[in-house]
Amino acid sequence: MSFYDSASLKKLSRLIQTQPEVSRGWNCMAAAMGYINPAYLEEVKQQLEQMRDRVREFGGNKRFTLGNYVREKAKEAHTLAFYYHMKKNPETAELVKELILLLCEEEAWVYQGGRRNSDLWTADIGFQLAVAYDTVREALDSTTRDMVENHLYQKAFLPLYEDWLHPVKKLHALDTMGHNWWSVCVAGAGMIMLVLGQRVKDYSHYLHAVVEGLREWFDYPGNVLQNKKANFGTDGDYIETMSYLDYALASFVAFEAYYRRQTGSNELLQLPVLEHIPNAYLRTVYRMDGRLHSFGFGDVGDRYSHSHVWLMLADHFRRGDMLTFFHAWKEEPVSPLELYFYPEQLEREPIPAKPELAVLHHSGYAVIRSDADTEEGTVFAIKTGESWNHNHLDVGSFLLFSGGREFIIDSGYCVYSKPLYNAYYRQSHAHNVILLDGAGQPPDMIEFGTKFQGEIPVHLDTPNYKYVLADCTGPYMHLYHRFYRHIIMLDSLLVMVDDLFANRDGAFEWLLHYDGEADASEGTITICNEGKELRISQLYPETKEYILEKGFKSSFHRSTGREDEFPEASYLKIRTESEGRRTKYITLFELPGGGDRPLSISKLQNEQFQGLRFIEPSGGYTDLLCNLHADGRVMHDNSHGGLAGIETDAFLCTVQYDTEGNVERVSMHNGSYLRVGGSCLFSSLLKSDVLIDYSSGLDCWTSLSADAWCSFAYSGAAPDGLMLDPTTNLWRKKLEKGNRHFHLM
Repeated sequence: MSFYDSASLKKLSRLIQTQPEVSRGWNCMAAAMGYINPAYLEEVKQQLEQMRDRVREFGGNKRFTLGNYVREKAKEAHTLAFYYHMKKNPETAELVKELILLLCEEEAWVYQGGRRNSDLWTADIGFQLAVAYDTVREALDSTTRDMVENHLYQKAFLPLYEDWLHPVKKLHALDTMGHNWWSVCVAGAGMIMLVLGQRVKDYSHYLHAVVEGLREWFDYPGNVLQNKKANFGTDGDYIETMSYLDYALASFVAFEAYYRRQTGSNELLQLPVLEHIPNAYLRTVYRMDGRLHSFGFGDVGDRYSHSHVWLMLADHFRRGDMLTFFHAWKEEPVSPLELYFYPEQLEREPIPAKPELAVLHHSGYAVIRSDADTEEGTVFAIKTGESWNHNHLDVGSFLLFSGGREFIIDSGYCVYSKPLYNAYYRQSHAHNVILLDGAGQPPDMIEFGTKFQGEIPVHLDTPNYKYVLADCTGPYMHLYHRFYRHIIMLDSLLVMVDDLFANRDGAFEWLLHYDGEADASEGTITICNEGKELRISQLYPETKEYILEKGFKSSFHRSTGREDEFPEASYLKIRTESEGRRTKYITLFELPGGGDRPLSISKLQNEQFQGLRFIEPSGGYTDLLCNLHADGRVMHDNSHGGLAGIETDAFLCTVQYDTEGNVERVSMHNGSYLRVGGSCLFSSLLKSDVLIDYSSGLDCWTSLSADAWCSFAYSGAAPDGLMLDPTTNLWRKKLEKGNRHFHLM
């Protein structure tokens, strides 16, 4: 039995005949393999010798460069072996053998140094060469087989097993290197053991250790003392970036397929998180320029090298949308594993209109979308969660795309060995956060982890109104008692209210990284990007300074050969001195992808409230109020107050009026009552987040931290199942904890 068996050959032959994209992919691969000949192998041999000489002379990064070259050639050996699998040409098998033996001349397949006996290169090289050998084994003599198997065992499997799984010799626990390294190294070791098979003494023991180790990796719950979170959340989101999830699963899905075929056990396929991962993939991308892109938080990484993972998920869960997802990134399958996992008899299905508000609680993402099926709509994304390793010091950073343009962006990343990676790209000032006197998250947090992480504790999702609360305080606890970002998207507007309370006096610095040309004057920032315009009105704080800073945009992947290019870019810093260590930034984004703009924007203000009134072209208007006394400054007293005919104890509220001055919609965030024009519209003992829409009867959406009795005004026919309070003429209903919705005609 081999990984690429007769069944896979027959399946691919059928797909080549019936699926034009598979035929194109296969032909592309076959054409590339046609260039490999003895002369080419001689060039590889000479290149290896030269690179080894440079390692001996200079050391350092030259060894890293050698490792990358060996890894690339091991992948090439795998591809050439797959070509042999399809063609059964003896000359090709000989070329595969010679290439494998060339790479086996390396003293060891470990290239990152330190006290490790194995690393990612060990796992990747061992995996690729094991599959290549497995595919051509039938064409090799016994002496060559013994030689290659000995190299695979001694240089790949044994170092990996002893570093990661051996009860006595292991260097790592799940808690020390339990992110993508663990699954890559352990699944790589597992694949090598499946290839070596029963010829290895204690084969069954080794295989059991691999399978159970992988199971524990998927179930890893985190570690308090080492500031580690679980690897996966219930929504299928991964603690590192989604591109690193691609890598973390790349060897696993191949190992699982071979393990299932050899043992008949599908135990690893039954891991509960697997079925949720496709939805996490779909929620963390956006459309632009006719393609899909990843949100730019953290180290985005390479989204092309491990895309066979998406095909495996598409096939196993029969997800036509995941097949479409694959083809949004790649026109055709061109690698052996892509061709192997390409699903048969599965039609592409449109990627469904994503939830207009999606929250991935574990990774700390919230994504708001309007017009999810078109690039002309608006996508807003904010990241909380943790900062560690591939997650930058960017808690609270946000992105905004609208009208087919990327307006507010992330600085991205660069090759990790470059000085700017740590000096700029990973630091807080490279992201859309709020600094205090130029300071953001502690730089060493990227190494030591985040003790108190950010989170999305509240969200409210309704057809024309979205709300997200991003609690960013924890990672900035050395600077702030409060760092909350409230985001409201209502119709064609997006409002962000930043609530800040510093540990000391100082200057707050609100950062904005953008794409295009920006102009800041008279309280308005205008960003122009290829004919589209985003207007940003920041009416509070009233006294502020606009400063233009120099930074960088994302650099280029190593494969482009442009990794030493760091595109320069400007970004804005909106600076204001704190008043009593507090401030509120209230920012209005007029969205080019949102339709008509308001005719005017004005302030609403008294000693307790800061607010905005924005008037629509129809003549209707919306008032938004921020209650300054509801920010924790009042002890043992509620934050009652009023302005513009609105009374509430809520931190935030909005009231939308039609052209006749009638209330159409109200919302309240972290409040227990809302009165408009003297009439109570909603009341509860528990402070709540609520939206009530009166456009078609009464629609009420709530987000509650516990079950609570709620009272609300309603003038229609007596609703079933509700109680009338005779002292107030308000209807009462007990609402459940969490996000709920009910409708009354």
